[in-house]
Amino acid sequence: MKKRRRITCILLCLLTVILCASASAGTCITAVATSVNPDNLACTAVNARILGYHPESNTLTLELIVPEVFSAEEVENLKVGDAIYSQGKEIPVKSIEDDGLSFSINGGGYEYEEGTLWLVQDSTDDRNYRPMNYNDYLWTSLAEIQVPVPDSLLFLDDIDTLGGPLPLPAVYTAEEFLRILREEAEYDGVGFATNNVYVVFDGQGTLASIERYYVPWQ
Repeated sequence: MKKRRRITCILLCLLTVILCASASAGTCITAVATSVNPDNLACTAVNARILGYHPESNTLTLELIVPEVFSAEEVENLKVGDAIYSQGKEIPVKSIEDDGLSFSINGGGYEYEEGTLWLVQDSTDDRNYRPMNYNDYLWTSLAEIQVPVPDSLLFLDDIDTLGGPLPLPAVYTAEEFLRILREEAEYDGVGFATNNVYVVFDGQGTLASIERYYVPWQ
């Protein structure tokens, strides 16, 4: 009987320790969920990387990507001892600096470094915060899919032949787009995989348009 009581007491003590440890653990915040559903792309616009074209099936391989976005309320309430889940890892918050427009986590700045974050407020997105690396976001890969290239596809290119920005996008047909895609892939081996492509699917989930916008790092 005494042995049973002793075991019960030990178990209760262990349970108390576990509960206390859980209560003292900091909060871990995660990115805001995206509305993009890779299984249903009807009436969807999303960023993408174009990984390849397959002439035998007339299809493109697209990697659908979204920027990490963190709630303004959660970011502004972060404290040392909390954590942020970013890029597939939990980052413990060891220090926080707030300049009114951005938060530096663990000394994070303009150039992304492992274990740090630079969270910049986006005035167009409900004041939420996005982790940055140089002038680009930190991206989350949603899915890699293959989509047919319809004859009706429009390609809008915001970049001129010298790599600079255009005041208005040039518009190309599907055939012209595939030629440009092939030429650029042969030229630099990167083509349309530098986080500056926006794809739109129509109400039937068919690829309707592709837009490439200017970014300084391309």
